[in-house]
Amino acid sequence: MAKSAQTEDKPKPPRGWKIFSIRYIAVQLLGIYHLAVALLLVYVVYALWPEVVTAEDNTTSWLGVVNLFGQKEPIRLSDDSRLILIVLASGALGSYVHSATSFVSYVGNRRLRLSWAWWYILRPFIGLALALIFYFVIRGGLLATTAQPGQLSVYGVAAVAGLVGMFSKQATDKLREVFDTLFRTEAGGDEARADKLDDNVLVTDVMIARHKIAGFEMAEGQNEADVKVVDLHSKIRGIVTRIPVFAHDDSVKYVIHESVLYKFLADESIEAARSGADFHADSYNLADLLNHEGVRELIEDGLAFVAETASVADARVAMSDVQFCQDVFVTEHGVSGEAVKGWLTNADLMR
Repeated sequence: MAKSAQTEDKPKPPRGWKIFSIRYIAVQLLGIYHLAVALLLVYVVYALWPEVVTAEDNTTSWLGVVNLFGQKEPIRLSDDSRLILIVLASGALGSYVHSATSFVSYVGNRRLRLSWAWWYILRPFIGLALALIFYFVIRGGLLATTAQPGQLSVYGVAAVAGLVGMFSKQATDKLREVFDTLFRTEAGGDEARADKLDDNVLVTDVMIARHKIAGFEMAEGQNEADVKVVDLHSKIRGIVTRIPVFAHDDSVKYVIHESVLYKFLADESIEAARSGADFHADSYNLADLLNHEGVRELIEDGLAFVAETASVADARVAMSDVQFCQDVFVTEHGVSGEAVKGWLTNADLMR
């Protein structure tokens, strides 16, 4: 039966409109959440800020009460309790800055993924918890003095707490440094065992197999001058930050790291600007990169090789024996010039 004209002319909602609507609402709610958190934290820090009271003998102290959200009866606080609350609020405020900056950047670039929603929601709570731990470390005398609360600069305490919340990674690294110093052990235990389970694992069980390696393959008869730097750069994307360059017989010749490639292009662009010449990235080839200062030692001489029968421990030793080495390749007999069976990076061996 033919459809009526009215049915045919009725506009249809675009595909995925429900999904878009849910996403739009979720993004708006996250934005409102960030605004509410900012206002709440600023208010709490302001309300908790100590009021200095001067006694008749010219001694000063902090007023021992605080009024939050206009309650009838003010809350009595000791100096220690007030500092802890300021630390919590300041740490959350620092984390909020990190979270809000990330949020607006990704929304503005239309790259926000809702799977990260809980990260944005919990980020201020992570910051306040980390700031509190850091404050306990400081007050415990592990990083600074054991001064009384009234002798501490509330500005300094709030600033450190805010920075800890904003730069959580650096703060965590510092806490780990303190822990390693306090609880450092001499060589022994697992580190001293030569027969640890992970060291006895064969490299073939953990390596990146050759068919899974995102590398650049040089054709037979092709030399370094024929390989464009931009072609190597095109292989770097996502989690791929280094590119092995293979010969036509599947032996590895070089490993091009993203940092080395970008430094080379940056140096060449600066040199071109100084000389007044035009800079064209597609005019450079692998030979130019190899001839750049210090590059050949990093990407050609900094490779290690182990046999298929080698263990993870053997791979670690092979890497440590080669200066600047960050890549171990598995071949039949563990020598260069053979077809590559697999690949282990320094990150793989650390894990």
